[in-house]
Amino acid sequence: MENQFCLKDERTDCYSVMKVVPVKNYLDIVKKIYGNRGGIEGQRDTLKTSTAIRIRKRMIEDLKKGTVLPPVVLGMVVPDDEFEKFDPSSFDALCESISEDNISIIDGMQRTTALFNVQDDTDLSAREMRVEYWIARSTNNLVYRMLILNTGQVPWNLRRQIEVVFRMMLREIKKEIPDMKVWEVDDKMRRKAPGQFQANEIIELFLVFGSRKEKIDVKERLADEFTRLDFIEATSERKFTQTFYEFLKLLFRFDKVFGSYVCEDGEEGMGNRFNSGKKLFASQPARVGFAAAIAVHVFGRPGVHREDQKERWKVIRENAENLLDRLEKRNSADIGIFLDFTTLNEAISRSSGKVGNFERKFFLDAFKVLVEENFNLDNMRACWRAY
Repeated sequence: MENQFCLKDERTDCYSVMKVVPVKNYLDIVKKIYGNRGGIEGQRDTLKTSTAIRIRKRMIEDLKKGTVLPPVVLGMVVPDDEFEKFDPSSFDALCESISEDNISIIDGMQRTTALFNVQDDTDLSAREMRVEYWIARSTNNLVYRMLILNTGQVPWNLRRQIEVVFRMMLREIKKEIPDMKVWEVDDKMRRKAPGQFQANEIIELFLVFGSRKEKIDVKERLADEFTRLDFIEATSERKFTQTFYEFLKLLFRFDKVFGSYVCEDGEEGMGNRFNSGKKLFASQPARVGFAAAIAVHVFGRPGVHREDQKERWKVIRENAENLLDRLEKRNSADIGIFLDFTTLNEAISRSSGKVGNFERKFFLDAFKVLVEENFNLDNMRACWRAY
């Protein structure tokens, strides 16, 4: 009987390969990525609740007695050329050649933990298990596939579903924008200059860009189902992730240009929130508002699907680049005049109630004006007065 089955998912352009493998081989494959919590930034570590501990102990005891676990799911992203010539008969060779950096434990972190524990005092050399591999040519395809697979599963909130492939996405971002610094939690670095961002903030921008909503509570245990569906709708477009990367390039360029503005001596100590150019996109609400304003214009409001997304994004990008080209020729004082932080500080100081929600809505409205005016403004005053 064959121990490997392969199906092509035409909708998401992925291959699903189910394979029976020796337990030892599986643990050898995932040893490195398991040490990094599945190779997934934000992936659940071993659950430590009393219920989880009891279940895992029972799982370990059952494994020692020869129980068969449900399949573990691994995600793999391969280059276009390898994907095009993929042949199930050469799957073993692909597994041997692919870097661990391109593999993630999509589903099965707790089962993998149990297997490692059992391995310490039980001979698993003769044991086999089922592993399902999802093979994709791009991060976007895998994101969409995993959103669909995990819909309705309580342990996976929206943020975790995105973080499933975040490490792969992070590498792509570094390739697309090599000058951008994206600090991960273990780097223990803080923003000191324009063009530096925290990884979790980039993930949130990805969520905002896909859901077209400025309010995304990434800490919620369960994501709003409408947000989930809106995101699935957006990410089903093959070019979505590439569009997000191009958006990040624009954000990076604006951050660097605005960062050239340094207030005159004494102004930074006047107590104003925004007192130098680098402060604008140091603010996550400002970044979120910028992302949401562009996403709504390109993809449509949540629940609305635009057929002309590609054309809308092309216009947005060209208009933004025209403004950037103009600003990059200006000196620090001229950038300060364009930013008009005096008006911004006056307007944003009027917040009441939930400051975070107010600021996200404030910047969403502000950047909507910039988009609607085709990025053709003499200064940002009209934006700051939009709320």
